[in-house]
Order: sequence, then C-alpha cells, then structure tokens
Amino acid sequence: MFQMAFVLLVAFQSVTKPAALVTQPTTPSEVKDALAYAEALYYSAHFSESVEVLTRIDQTLTTQSGRQQEKIDTKFRLGLGYIGLNDNAKAKLAFMGLYALDPSYALDTTQFSPKVISIATEAKTEQEKVRCYAAQTEARNDVDSGRTQKFIELLAAMGSKCTVLAALAPQAAEMSFRTGITAYKAGNFSAALSSFEAASTLAPEHELAREYVDLTRSKLQVGQDRLLVQWQRDFDAHQFSAAAKDYHEMTSQTGSPDSKTVAYVNEEYRKALSSLVDNWNRTCVSGDAATLKAISGQISDLLPEPSFGSDIRGQMKPCDQPVKTASVQSTPAPSAPAKAAVATGCLEMQSQLALTRLKTRVDPVISEEAKNYLRKTGGTQVRVKARISETGDVAVTGVAEGNPILNNVVRDAVVQWKFSPIRDTSGARCVDTEIPMVLKLRE
Repeated sequence: MFQMAFVLLVAFQSVTKPAALVTQPTTPSEVKDALAYAEALYYSAHFSESVEVLTRIDQTLTTQSGRQQEKIDTKFRLGLGYIGLNDNAKAKLAFMGLYALDPSYALDTTQFSPKVISIATEAKTEQEKVRCYAAQTEARNDVDSGRTQKFIELLAAMGSKCTVLAALAPQAAEMSFRTGITAYKAGNFSAALSSFEAASTLAPEHELAREYVDLTRSKLQVGQDRLLVQWQRDFDAHQFSAAAKDYHEMTSQTGSPDSKTVAYVNEEYRKALSSLVDNWNRTCVSGDAATLKAISGQISDLLPEPSFGSDIRGQMKPCDQPVKTASVQSTPAPSAPAKAAVATGCLEMQSQLALTRLKTRVDPVISEEAKNYLRKTGGTQVRVKARISETGDVAVTGVAEGNPILNNVVRDAVVQWKFSPIRDTSGARCVDTEIPMVLKLRE
C-alpha cells in the first residue's frame, strides 16, 4: 500500500499546474491539461483541490456548445471527486449531469467500487425520471395541439423508459382519427389516410381506424384509376397541358398505395421524350433550323414539369453551328459573328454569388398536404436550376428529383424572384445557376 501511495505521489509531483488555471481554461488544449491536472490531484487524494479545478472546467464548458466528450469527462470526474470527499449528494448530482449528456453511459463494474456504482445507478434512475417528466409534458402538448406524428416519434424514443406515455396513446389515437374523418369528408384522402394510419398505430384495437384505412386506400385507388384513364386520353390526343395537370394531381396523392400507376406514366413520358431527343440529334446533323425549333417546342410542351427527364435531355447534341433552312441556301457565316454569338451565351455562376444580386424574394406557399409531408420527414431541400435573364427575371429550367408537390411550390415561388442585372465586359448577361431551398416547418 505504501509503495502504491508513493508511486501516485511521484506521478502528481511530475504534473505541473497548468498556466490556464491562473484564469480559466477555455481552449481544448487548456481543458485537456486542466483535466489531467485534476486527475493527478484525485489520485494523490487531493480531492478538494481536484473538485475545485473540475468545477472551473465545468463552468467554462457549460457556456459553450459542442465539446460533448469533455463535458462528460468533467461530470464523471466531479462525481468521483465528491465521493472522495464523502459528499454523496453532490456526487449524485454530478452523475445526473453526466447521464443528462449521455443517457447510455455505462461504468465498468470491475474498475470501480460498489459505492461508486451504487451512486451512479441511483443518479441514472433519477435522471431517467427527469427525462420522463419532460417527455410527458412534451407529449401532453403534442396531443393537445394535434401533433400526432411528433407524439408517435416521442413514444417510440421514450416508450420503454417512460411507460406513462402509453397512457396518452388512446387519446392521441382518437384525436388523430377525428382529424382523419374531417379530411375524409373534405375529400382530402391522402391526409385522411395519414391520420387513420397514425390512429391505428397508436391504438391497434381501434377497429374504426383500421376500417377507414382500408376504405381510404380504396378511395385513393379509384381516384388513381380515374386519373390514369383521363391522363391516357389527354396524352394520346397530345393535349399535354391537360395531361400535365392530370400528372400533378396523380403524383400529389402521396398516400396512394399504388405506385405502379405513376411508374407507368413516367415511363410513357420518358419513351416520348427519348423519341424527340433522337429526332433532335438526327436533325442537328443536317442543321434544319425550322425542324429543330419545332422539336424544341414539342419537348417543352411534352414535359409535365421542367425537371422531368433531365438525364434524357442531357443527351441532346449542342447545335450551335450555323444551320441551314429548307428554302434558303447560304454560305458559312464569318468567324467574327460566330464569336459574338458565343459571347452572348449565359454565364455559369455559383448560387452564393448569384444570390448576392437578389432584390425580390417570394417564399413558397406550402399546402396542408405538403405540410404533412414535411412533418413526416422533418424537412427537405429542393434544388432549383434557374436561368436569370439580362433584366433579372427568373425562369426555372429544372428541379432535382424529389417530392413533386414541394418541387412545384418552390418553382412557383422562384419564378417570381427578381435579381439585379448581372454584367461583365460584354454588358448585361443571363446567368445559369442552381438555387438550394431548405423547407422545414416551425411548429
């Protein structure tokens, strides 16, 4: 025993007091040195001095974000220091702070005394009670406010550790069911299905909720079948504007159990688009300007939304060379005008730089259906490819694959934006850029 004490004393004497302790340790390296010093004090039985150093570290870290591991280490060592001082109440509070930072923290029972393990276990139990009480309050607010999905997520995260939450499940299920009935009567079957499914999840014994799940799915299926027939008729008649409207209505039914219908429609669009792109590439070789213009118009008319089939349209050959027409024979254009044409092309610009020229911004108008989607996902990002004209007007040239409803509302908002004209040595220029927009609900 004497030999061990001597070794520990030598270890303590070899550790120099960190200069940062003259004031307050702040940087990671200063905190690391202070923790090492506090550990040396502890192992040399200078418990009071060790706790004093650790308290100063804890005060510094509490005011800072991040640095999670340092905070955990400090709370743990504070607990051990207070046990060394036989102050079990403060030791328990320190360990509770540790478990507030990391509820899954576990002590090795082979390395610590039964007293340390006992106090830490009591602290963990108390901290779980605190978290359960906070969860219960949050759950009650979610249920009373009709935020059923948030309650379901909280129940899944805390259910096994906070059984009192289960008592709120029947009430939340009934509220979700009533919300579904309201949506069902209004013909909003997608929102209704989401509510009925939530009610059924919360209360599997809720027979009416299960029956309405099946009934609503049938309604959605009938609606999809009707839309498919209507879309096919419009598409075959080359009434592409009407077909696009059918398409948007079809893809907006996010609660529909049948994705095969949308997959079929997408494939038909892709086949038609591929055929037009092949025609474009063949015509590009001959340089028939009139035919190229006609094909370009057909592609624009066909697309159900600007971002559709970007991979297929990316296969279109550039036709920048002088083109021939069927009625006029011409000689090759001089090189100088050709260079001038290149100079008037659009600039590629990073979004951060382009957005510094933004004058007028219009935010997306989020429908209730889109809000339901955002509640489920917690938020999403829509990336819009845009062309800013020489006068600062915006045209959306594409939207990355994603939820069609959110893509549409973002596109409708961005086309109303206005930028200051962007100029270089050639004068006012149009600009191609990509605008990222994060959509997230604030409850």
